[in-house]
Amino acid sequence: MIEQILPDESSSGSKISPVYLCMHGHFYQPPREDPFTGTIPVEPGATPFANYNEKITSECYRPNTEEGNFEAISYDLGPTLAAWLEKAHPDVYQQIIVADQHHRERYHVGNAMAQAYNHTILPLATARDKYTQIVWGLQDFRHRYGHEAHGLWLAETAMDLESLDLMAQCGITYTILAPWQATEPIEPTEPYIVPLHNGRSMTVFFYNAPLSGGVSFDWNTTNDADAFAAHYLPEQLARNKSTAGEAQLILVATDGELYGHHKPWRDKFLARLIQHGAAASGFEVCTLERYMCLHPATKEVRLCEPSAWSCGHGVARWDSGCECTEGDSSWKGALRQALVHLAQRSDSLFEQYAGELLADPWAARNDYLAVRNGWETTGSFWARHGNQQHKPDDLQQDQQVQRALLLLEAQYYQQYSFTSCGFFFEDLDRIEPRNNIAFARRAISLIWQALGIDLQPDFVNDLQAARSWRSHLTGADLYRQLPVVSPALLPPLAKQ
Repeated sequence: MIEQILPDESSSGSKISPVYLCMHGHFYQPPREDPFTGTIPVEPGATPFANYNEKITSECYRPNTEEGNFEAISYDLGPTLAAWLEKAHPDVYQQIIVADQHHRERYHVGNAMAQAYNHTILPLATARDKYTQIVWGLQDFRHRYGHEAHGLWLAETAMDLESLDLMAQCGITYTILAPWQATEPIEPTEPYIVPLHNGRSMTVFFYNAPLSGGVSFDWNTTNDADAFAAHYLPEQLARNKSTAGEAQLILVATDGELYGHHKPWRDKFLARLIQHGAAASGFEVCTLERYMCLHPATKEVRLCEPSAWSCGHGVARWDSGCECTEGDSSWKGALRQALVHLAQRSDSLFEQYAGELLADPWAARNDYLAVRNGWETTGSFWARHGNQQHKPDDLQQDQQVQRALLLLEAQYYQQYSFTSCGFFFEDLDRIEPRNNIAFARRAISLIWQALGIDLQPDFVNDLQAARSWRSHLTGADLYRQLPVVSPALLPPLAKQ
C-alpha cells in the first residue's frame, strides 16, 4: 500500500492516508460509415489519412496500446469504435481487449466499462429506448470481453434516475459523473451511493473537475507527468480526510482521444504518470471497480436530473438548444422533433407488422444485436422470440420473416439516428447532423422495402424547420444532398 503524510504535519502527529489515482479514458468515435455501403467516405480534414478513424488510431489508439496504458487506466471503448477497430486494426483492438483480461488476472476485477450502445443522451430517450441502449451496450461488452460489465459510461455523463435504475436492473453497479451533477456539495475523493427504486442503488464516482479540466484544456498541466503528480495531485486531497487517515481517490476523467490525438505526445505523459510519476509522489494507480472492493461507498447523494458534464442547462445542448454552443441553436430542437416524429411512426409500424411473427417485438429488438452480428444463430433467436417458437418455414410466412428482419434492421438504424454528436456542436450544417439524418434515411429505406410505406415526405417536411444559422441550409436540404440510392431501396423524393 502506498501512503502519504502531509508535509506540514509533524511525524508524531501525522496520520497515514492511503491515496489513489484513477485515470479514466472515454474512447469513442461516432459511426462514420455510409449506412447503405458500410464504407467511410474520404474525409479531407484527416489528410494524409483516409478518414479520422485512421488518423486517431495512428495518433492515439495504437500508441496507447504500445505504451501499455490500457492495462492501468479505467476505460470504456465505445461499441461503434470497437466494431471498426476489430475490422480495420485487429491488432490494436485485441490489445485493448486483452488489457482488461490482464487487469482481471492481477486484481480479480476488470478495468473496462461498458457504454450505452449508440452514445445516445439517455435522459432524452424513451424508457424503451433507454433499455435497448443499455442492453445492447452490455451485450456488446459481453461478446468482446467475455464477462459481464459492472460499470457503464453514460454518453456525456448525461443521466436521470430512470436511466440509472434501468442500469441497476441490468447488473450495473457504478458509473462516473461530474461533481455539479450532485444536488449538494460532495467530496470528490470518495464514491457515493445513489438510492433507486425497490432497494436498488448505484455507486457514483465524481471526477475531479479542476484536474480533468486542466488535463483536457490546459497544455501546461500535462507538460510534465512527474510535476503533475508531485504538485497538482496533492492539492486536490481533502485535508480533513488526510488527517483522519481515510482513503482518498482522485479520479481524472477525459476523452481518451486526448492522449495523443487532441494533444500530441500526451500518450507519453499518461504512460510516465501511471508507470512512475504517481508512485513517486505517493499515489497508487487504481481503477474504479478495484477501489470499490477496497473502499466501498458509505454515503448517499442526491443528483440533479437530467444533467450532463458538458451542459449547464440540464441536457438542453442536445435537445432544444442553449448558450453552451455559439449561434442560433434552435435547429437542435427542430432536428430532434423530426427524428422523434419519424421514430414514433416507425415504432407503430414495427409493433404492428413485426408483431405478426414475434411474440414480443420489443424483447426481440433488445436481442437483435446478437443475431445481427452473428453472435447468436437465427434458429436460437426465433426459438426464443417467434410466435411458434421457431422460424416459420412455409413460403407465405417466410416473406413475413424477411419483413420482420427488415423492420428490426430499421430499428437498429433508427437508434443510430439519435447519436449525441449530431446535436453536440454549434451548427446544423456539419458532418455529424448529416450522419444522423443519413441513418434516419436508412431506417426509412428499410421500412419501404419491408412494407412499401414511404415515410420520406413527412420526415423531410419536418426537417424544413431545422436551419443552419451559418449556411442557411435546412435539414431538408441536407437530406436531399445525401448520395443517391437505387429506387429499389428508396423511392425518389418529390422535387420541391
